[in-house]
Amino acid sequence: MKTRAAVALLTSMLAIGVASAPAQADSFRPGARSVGDAILPQLGNGGYDARAYDIDLDYNPVANRFRSAVSTMTAKATQNLSEFSLDFQDLRVREVRVDGKQARFSQVDATPDLSSNPDHSQPMKLVVKPKKGIRRGDRFDVQVDYSGSQPQVFTDPDDAIEGWIPACYTPAGGTQVCDSFFVVGEPIGSQAWFPSNNHPSDKAKATTEITVPEGDTAFGVGELVKRKVDRRDGTVTWKWAEDDPTATYLLTASNGKFDYTESSVREAITGRRLPIYTAIDRSATPTQKANLATNLGRTGEMMNFLAERYGPYPFDSNGALVDRAPSVGYALEVQGKSHYATLNTDQSTIAHEITHQWFGNSVTLEHWADIWFNEGWAQWSEWLWNATNPPAGQPPEPSTAEQFDANYAAASDEDWDVAPAVLDNDPANLFSFFPTYVRGAMTVEGYRQIVGERRFFAVAKAIQREFAYDNVSTREFIDFAVSRSGLSGAKRALLRQYFQQWLYGTDKPTILPAAFD
Repeated sequence: MKTRAAVALLTSMLAIGVASAPAQADSFRPGARSVGDAILPQLGNGGYDARAYDIDLDYNPVANRFRSAVSTMTAKATQNLSEFSLDFQDLRVREVRVDGKQARFSQVDATPDLSSNPDHSQPMKLVVKPKKGIRRGDRFDVQVDYSGSQPQVFTDPDDAIEGWIPACYTPAGGTQVCDSFFVVGEPIGSQAWFPSNNHPSDKAKATTEITVPEGDTAFGVGELVKRKVDRRDGTVTWKWAEDDPTATYLLTASNGKFDYTESSVREAITGRRLPIYTAIDRSATPTQKANLATNLGRTGEMMNFLAERYGPYPFDSNGALVDRAPSVGYALEVQGKSHYATLNTDQSTIAHEITHQWFGNSVTLEHWADIWFNEGWAQWSEWLWNATNPPAGQPPEPSTAEQFDANYAAASDEDWDVAPAVLDNDPANLFSFFPTYVRGAMTVEGYRQIVGERRFFAVAKAIQREFAYDNVSTREFIDFAVSRSGLSGAKRALLRQYFQQWLYGTDKPTILPAAFD
């Protein structure tokens, strides 16, 4: 805090023209090459805040090669920077420019090693040294000009794959077909195809322009700005723009042989009409197409069901890409364009991924140990949807309360060994089903029972307002949930203990909703 004497002295100095001393050269220092994530310390970079990405790709899918690629990051310096880094793999970088001026650069491995298993991919950094230091508070542009073949397919510590994945399959009695590329990035894979501050705590707007052969579809996040065919070289350029802050792991450039359609849904609580972009692998059979038409046809119904409980849909469009990518084995909530790796995608999975547009995409985990927040709310919402809106001709599944009771009774002692908000600081545990999904959803359900249905959904909507387009940590969630619980005194203290047991404990929790009766 400034004293009155100090303020008077400063005023006097300015009055007689005494300027503050210029920053010394040694006051500029490199930005950190990590944001200090406990589970993935290799990711993220310090010294700046990314504000926007403009990605322009000219892609040859036959050769799986970027003929050319230019990615520009607009950022704001949060310290005096002598150099900084981005997360990026080993595609060939031709040139880096900072505010239009050539900069020195190097491509190095991130530290520490992600895994001792050589089959697991090691993240890398693009280290940039501009011609002159960047002052704290200044905005700057970093343009990276690169190209190269075989953008990386990451193998994670849990042996799942991500990144720029060739979607290959072998039809019965035939030879292998690779007709598309399934581009997903959770938690690391986005740096396979563009340089970024690849950590969810630094969200930014994004524009993605992708040139592919005419007849192919290319997806980015946000709304379609243009689709332009160039008859001279037989290509088509798809340009997408997302003006809401987005975590890098939620970006995409998926492309290939898809049947592309546009439709729309009306949001009941706002009256908005929202575009729906859909791409389905052309190899889908008539039966698969019919099933997908039925299941994806409930997208608007699901959005309205969730909007009634969580508040308005947080983005300006929605959609889906459904691919035949058997090597992937999961779906991902790409922002506004959920990705499904099987042509047999069911309604339960669709409801889960659409929920993520609220919990995960608009309100995003702060660090990877907070993944239970994304997945717990989505899993709980999946339970709720299945219990109240079963597919035609099928009975409803157990209620969320019944799911809580059944999982609590059935879980073994070993199931409780991994705390959802810690995950043993092991990236192999990120998507472990019981601690991240089931126990996360049980934590949410227990809170619903404790505070009651009406207050529960009021808190859910308040979370969406308070943390919209931003990040939330587990501790911030707990503080918020407790403060809005309506409880006081001993019960309020007990609620904190409840969250401590359910999210941080490594034993079977003993505090159950009945304790609050």
